Amino acid sequence: AYIRTKANSLHTGVAMLAITQLRRAVLVGACVGGGVWVPQVGGVDAQTGAALAQLPPEHPHTQPPGGGLPLDLQLLTEDRRSTCSTVFLTTVLGSRHDPMRGGYTKPDFAYFERYYRSILTIPGGRARAVILHDMLPENITSGFTTGDGAVSFVKVNLSSIDRLLGLNDLRYLLFEEQVRQHPEWETVFATDGQDVVVLHNPCVLAERQPDKVFVGSQQDSMKPRWWFNESFHAMGGKYLEWYEAQPDGKTKLSAGIMGGKRDLVLKGLAQLNAALMDPELELRKKGHTVAVNMAAFNYVFHGDMEQNVVTGHPVHSKWNEWENRTDVYFWHH
Repeated sequence: AYIRTKANSLHTGVAMLAITQLRRAVLVGACVGGGVWVPQVGGVDAQTGAALAQLPPEHPHTQPPGGGLPLDLQLLTEDRRSTCSTVFLTTVLGSRHDPMRGGYTKPDFAYFERYYRSILTIPGGRARAVILHDMLPENITSGFTTGDGAVSFVKVNLSSIDRLLGLNDLRYLLFEEQVRQHPEWETVFATDGQDVVVLHNPCVLAERQPDKVFVGSQQDSMKPRWWFNESFHAMGGKYLEWYEAQPDGKTKLSAGIMGGKRDLVLKGLAQLNAALMDPELELRKKGHTVAVNMAAFNYVFHGDMEQNVVTGHPVHSKWNEWENRTDVYFWHH
């Protein structure tokens, strides 16, 4: 009851994370009134059971039609049973202007706190996050590096990277460099660090479908969309030709989540970086900032790699809808 009261006083996303962590903290019990799944601990008293029953119900997808183990518990079971592992990559970069946010990222823990906490609470462990940064202070990098390797920080130097690349675009060069340096990594996911929370270990997805790359998506379409239209016109050439040839209604893929088996991830990153670094980009030839990662992402994963793409549920929640659900591998807000 105390956790619920405190959670209600916080930001919606933090409240959801608190509720999820409470669910994780207890063992599975019985399903009681109203279809709400109530986790229990052996010997839990009636008052505690009643408090748990008042937690917000899981998303309807969690309760499979016709009964059976709810999907969120299936994922928890897989987390505990599997032996695979995942390396997560993200960035916290503050030395360059962010054209998407119109300013500079403040180098503090608050920026990636939810992401950090989620890595440490992935059921079953076997997850490692590498946070690439350019100006986090030493008290953060040393203070939040875990002794077991679950979270580590790698300082990167952006001075050697094309000054025209925007922050959201240049991160893919950093991701590709890291993956190439570590052939021992079998499953890799590169994600946003501010608006992505990890709920389950996605290595299970990659083991089950090693020929697939798992990406984020949004509820609206790639076309018609004025913002995408502007981005592809800024890219020009073959990119604009490709976009104009696409049918209306294709799902808009989101660059905030991308991962799978190492070889496929490298293939996707290489194609994405080739597009972003293409000297024939119209905005590059004009000396403008290259901030077209979403357009380039869709060009790659709706293009040459489309047959490999898996997106939507259960990979991730609906983007920016703050869903209360644990039957997905990622929250994306």
